[in-house]
Amino acid sequence: MSGRNDLKIQTDVLDELNWDPRFAPAEVGIEVDDGVVTLRGTVSSYAKLRAAEGIAARVTGVKAVHDHLEVLMAPEDDVELARKAALALSLDADVPEGALSCAVRDGVLTLRGAVDHDYQRRAAEQAVSRLAGVRELTMDVEVRGHTRDDAEILSDLRSALQRRVPWVNLVGFSVHSGVVTLSGWVRSLADRATIEETAWRTRGVRHVVDRVVVMGT
Repeated sequence: MSGRNDLKIQTDVLDELNWDPRFAPAEVGIEVDDGVVTLRGTVSSYAKLRAAEGIAARVTGVKAVHDHLEVLMAPEDDVELARKAALALSLDADVPEGALSCAVRDGVLTLRGAVDHDYQRRAAEQAVSRLAGVRELTMDVEVRGHTRDDAEILSDLRSALQRRVPWVNLVGFSVHSGVVTLSGWVRSLADRATIEETAWRTRGVRHVVDRVVVMGT
């Protein structure tokens, strides 16, 4: 039964990629084993690599995505790329001013520093990942979080999940010293991502341990 489901998932992921104008036909190879998708091949930018991950993750039945794609592109001046990255960070309202530094070597961009919330780290990642010339992105960014009572964090998280997730009773969550642990099950990676994103964006959360299982349909 799983083999037939895997074939359906493989077809759906390929159809999604072929539907997206950023990808040429057969640009990305797809393998599926028990709902776990592996991406193989080469793409022309780091942004396309991340896009392929997101496209695969949103297909019904996908439990996880393993990215084995490689980025092949014409070389770009590292100094100019670092300048563009610094500008992109400064223009993003979600990235704290002066919190991060960037370094580039052979197209590999590294961000370093510390922020208070994970959404700020993700905003920085998104701001630079789309830049032409980025072959690989390394995030050396600490999420510090704010000191806040665990009961307050738990109350805020519960309220936020109840607003966003109608089946929240299937998900368990606890908070200890600002660390949120998620458990339970959902039907898709997109559902799991919504829950994890909600936890990360709750004020006072320092870290999230995601043990939510994707069961599929």
